[in-house]
Amino acid sequence: MSEDKFIVRMNRKIRDLPSNFRLATLGAWRGRERGLAVIAGVFLASLVITTVLAYGVGLSQLFLAESLETEPFDAKIEFKKAPNYDSDGWTNNTTTLMETCDELTLRVEITDCTVILGRQGIHGNGFFNEDFVVAQPLEMRSISSSSNELWGNMSFDYPELENAGPPISSMRGIRLLGPDAFDGELASRLGEQIIFGLGNWSTAEEVTQKNGVFLPSNIASEAQASVGDELDELTFAYVVDRKAGGGFEDSSDWDCEGTIDVANNGYAYCRMNMTLTDLTILGIYEPWAFGNPTLAPNPIFTTWTALDEADQQKLIDNDHMYLGVTIDRALLPTSSTDAASEWVEDLGVQIEGQNYTSENIELFYFDIIGGTITFLEIFLGLVQAFDYIIMIPIVILSLSVLIYGLVLSLEQRRKEIAIHRVIGATSSGLQSMVLLELAVMSTFAWIAGYVLAIAVVPLVLSSVGFMAFESLDDVEVNPVLGLSSTILTAAATLGLALLFGRSRSKEFIELEIEEGVRNVREVSKPKRWLHWLMFFIGAIAATDTWLEMNGSENGLNSNWFIEGLLGLFGPFLLWIGGALLLGRIGAKGPRIMQLFLGKTPLLRDVKRGLKGSGSTESINRLSVIMLLTLSIVTLAAVQGYTGTLVDEYTASSTVGSDLQITTEQPTNFSEVQSIINDVYGEELLISATTITSIALETEDGDSFQTWVLLNGTRDVLDWTEQSIPGKNIDTALESYEGLTFSAGESAAYILDIWGSGRKGGDDRGDELLSSDDSRSVNLKFTWTDLSVEISGPDDESENNSEPGFEMAQLEFLLNSYRDSMMVDLSDLNLQNSDLSNRDLTFVDFTGTNLSGANLSGSTLTGSLFFDTNMSDVDFSNTNLSNTIIANSAGPNIIYNSNFTNATLENSFGLFMLSFSDLTNATCPDGNVTNSGSCDLFMLSPTLENLPSSLANMLFAENINFEINTQEYNQTLEYIGIHEFIPGVPTTTMFDSLIIGESSWRAFIGDERANNFTTNTWIIKAESVEGDNLEAFRANLEADSRVSSAMDWSSKHGEVERSGGLIFGTQGLLSLQFVVASIAAIASAFVFLSLVLNQRKKELAVLQAIGASPNQIIRLVLFEILSIVIVSMFLGVLLGMALALSFNGLFSVFGFIFGIFGGSETIIDRNLVWPWFELSIVSLSVFIAVVIALLSTTRKALNSDLSTVLKGE
Repeated sequence: MSEDKFIVRMNRKIRDLPSNFRLATLGAWRGRERGLAVIAGVFLASLVITTVLAYGVGLSQLFLAESLETEPFDAKIEFKKAPNYDSDGWTNNTTTLMETCDELTLRVEITDCTVILGRQGIHGNGFFNEDFVVAQPLEMRSISSSSNELWGNMSFDYPELENAGPPISSMRGIRLLGPDAFDGELASRLGEQIIFGLGNWSTAEEVTQKNGVFLPSNIASEAQASVGDELDELTFAYVVDRKAGGGFEDSSDWDCEGTIDVANNGYAYCRMNMTLTDLTILGIYEPWAFGNPTLAPNPIFTTWTALDEADQQKLIDNDHMYLGVTIDRALLPTSSTDAASEWVEDLGVQIEGQNYTSENIELFYFDIIGGTITFLEIFLGLVQAFDYIIMIPIVILSLSVLIYGLVLSLEQRRKEIAIHRVIGATSSGLQSMVLLELAVMSTFAWIAGYVLAIAVVPLVLSSVGFMAFESLDDVEVNPVLGLSSTILTAAATLGLALLFGRSRSKEFIELEIEEGVRNVREVSKPKRWLHWLMFFIGAIAATDTWLEMNGSENGLNSNWFIEGLLGLFGPFLLWIGGALLLGRIGAKGPRIMQLFLGKTPLLRDVKRGLKGSGSTESINRLSVIMLLTLSIVTLAAVQGYTGTLVDEYTASSTVGSDLQITTEQPTNFSEVQSIINDVYGEELLISATTITSIALETEDGDSFQTWVLLNGTRDVLDWTEQSIPGKNIDTALESYEGLTFSAGESAAYILDIWGSGRKGGDDRGDELLSSDDSRSVNLKFTWTDLSVEISGPDDESENNSEPGFEMAQLEFLLNSYRDSMMVDLSDLNLQNSDLSNRDLTFVDFTGTNLSGANLSGSTLTGSLFFDTNMSDVDFSNTNLSNTIIANSAGPNIIYNSNFTNATLENSFGLFMLSFSDLTNATCPDGNVTNSGSCDLFMLSPTLENLPSSLANMLFAENINFEINTQEYNQTLEYIGIHEFIPGVPTTTMFDSLIIGESSWRAFIGDERANNFTTNTWIIKAESVEGDNLEAFRANLEADSRVSSAMDWSSKHGEVERSGGLIFGTQGLLSLQFVVASIAAIASAFVFLSLVLNQRKKELAVLQAIGASPNQIIRLVLFEILSIVIVSMFLGVLLGMALALSFNGLFSVFGFIFGIFGGSETIIDRNLVWPWFELSIVSLSVFIAVVIALLSTTRKALNSDLSTVLKGE
């Protein structure tokens, strides 16, 4: 029976649903004024929560799209098993392989396919499969050209690969492409890397006809090669056999007809050489950034038609063939990286599930996209976690507006519900009526917020700074949420609205009718102790951050775990606790303002009406909303502008200006100008400078690397206040024009002068010291001029000419000595490479940049370091005996390197090590030192202390060496502490000095200064920026006269994508700023309208007892504006404290990103206060409040007094 009643009841509800929905819609429209609060709350919550979730989807898409740009191929399709003549499922017939490609491209997912001769088959899934590191690429060996002798000295070692993934190969690879690579999607992807003006990705016919070759720009630059150059021969090596465990260097232990080498992966390989002839360079391309390590990165490309059919089959027989395919990336699922991984995995299963062509070829699909996703997921998770956390305030704000809006809206209906009960309405009917109207309004608001959020996410991700956006170029972001995420947004907005509405309407229904019709009801008191506790903990976190920003090493706490907790939770506790506590003060705004304006004529006749101001719960809520919104506006603006400037300053501190180039040979400004104009194609107006250094020594024997600021650096370098002493850059640079110096913090500590913190808290600060300041000192420094006189045999001619042996002849001998080296690693950029625990005996490092490299535990016996950058290198426990260390321009001054327990016995040359750590190091003379006694070392050459090949050359010529020294002294005045010079590696600055050009000339003399040349130049080119600047830099790098180049635009892009401010963080802060600003304005208007509607009867009473309309308007304006103004002021103050506290949060995540490979910056996160933007928002809120007050008050005054007083 009860079951029948239930069915009848449900049928009735279903039958009445359309009419009830129509009535609810009409009711919602009639009550739209009171419903505005609900609509605003649900809309804001839907917009924010959907944006946060859709941002995660868009971020995944953008991350994946950016990562896929590092490799043009999406998959490597191999034979299912390694080729074996005793098995089937494979072929070495190239025609059949091309037919296999044709069948694959019939699939809608695959857009292009070509046969490639390159890396061997992996035949196993995953990066952690042993076969992944065993399979070898085709390795370059040599190139020869009768028109370019530089190819004969080229090395194809690629040590940068050490840090680019698993240990596969350390040699530059080569890929021989089939004809399908020169048209279609592959041609588009490969061709877009060709540098403008340096050839093009040619057609298959032209490549076949000319045996075309495409070179990476660094190879072309090193060989000074140009498009159109002809190459006589190109030799590469392929693998014919391999054995595990290494140890097969002797071919007698292994039946290997080729050469044997042991790779870093522990396998020994038997390699055979293969040579291509009569090739032509058709294009030079900009190398891709290192990404997925499946295929050898940045290879030399050529066509497989350069091989005859027998050689093609030989490579295929030895498993050096694969099909390179591209997929339609638009088909990749975009909801998450997991969905994309599943999609490509399913594609691989389908491809492997069938045989191809009439020969039943069996394939194995090695997915490159899925591997890229695997590499991204950990770092992407950290990025998303960080960005979700910084969105917590706006999410809380949106939910607060939603709840407060519901409370105010439902408060308007309390009396209506009580009256309906009097006339006989049932409780269930009343509740259904309220909830249905609420559902109609909330659904409309949720849909609007959801749609707008999906549209706004691409804009958020395209941010290049706070409130600054650029196009995402060719990256398509489609942040559509999945079903589960959509349900979550609905539950968090619609669900919360209906749940809260049901609870509050039920509460009204359960009230006694008498209480329901009253204007005021009893409310429970909030837990103030909890508010104070949250505020207190948050204040501790903010204070700790402030102390650390102002020089304190540990702040209030030195425990890293507690520090992390405070940094993570402190900002939110400060914000919530502060808003709830300060909201009480804001609600008392009228009383506060009366203290200042109470005796003015403005309030004299309305003071009695202000007696109860700020006492209602609605006023408290309004105050809290104003505090929450204005504090978030302040937080977003401050952190957004601060983050933008930090990114820009970080790029500037690295590059120095628009461009930084390193030339192959020392140059002067005129020569640099000529290079720039040649590459640019027309005369380009530039200004340029260089930062050179000398070694200065104090009277106590302490030596310091000393950087020189040449005149004119103000117009070239991108200075910041943080870089040099004081707050005014111009004043500081003027101070360097005298005989002055500044010191890094470590250098100041050694010199025992002010600024190091050695003597307590007052012994540190960013101040520019004047000559009459007691903290300034005058110190005497010495510069030692070294000259080497080399005399050879007296081969004087009959006319008594001078002996012919000079430094140039010594350089010639050293170049001859290079021929005896076993390995050529010359002229490479090995910066930050891991070369630890290696046998690097007799290696030629001439002209190589080793800065930041790890060579600890390696054996470097007999190696040559001529014009080598050896600064900031870890040489601990390294054997450097019998090495040669020298520079063509004088002694090699080695800065900040670690020679702990290193052996330099019998090393020969001219070098200075006093700027490095020599703990327990063995000097060239065999003495063990803990000091700088190895300085300026040049052993007299003997047969015992020189490598035999060089000794024979030197002593055959009867060469004599003599070192002459001349000391120059100068007293310099100390002007303060510096942190960095734009464009100079920051690691060298803390224990160095800075002087100006006049001091430099006082040491070295005008003649030497006037003829000064250098390799590194920092250039300001204001007319070239953005993409044009990046393209210009790429062309400079491809020029044979330029060794390397950096540009500000590229570096800024790298900075934005590392360290913590990654892909749209500034966009999220911009979104916070805009949403919170709109929320502040809308909340002020909507909430005030509802609050004043509640006070209609109060205003009618005042009018009935004789108050004039002017008095009532002044009363309401003063009361509400006092609350709003005080709340806004307190909100901005709270936002400032919150922005300060958030610096601690940025520090915590910056540390985490540093662990996982994110970049760090020397730039302090000094907060920027954008008062103009904050003033605009505050003024907008003020105007919205005035409009709401005037419109609502006038409406109330125009109402019929009797009707209002009777409560009808």
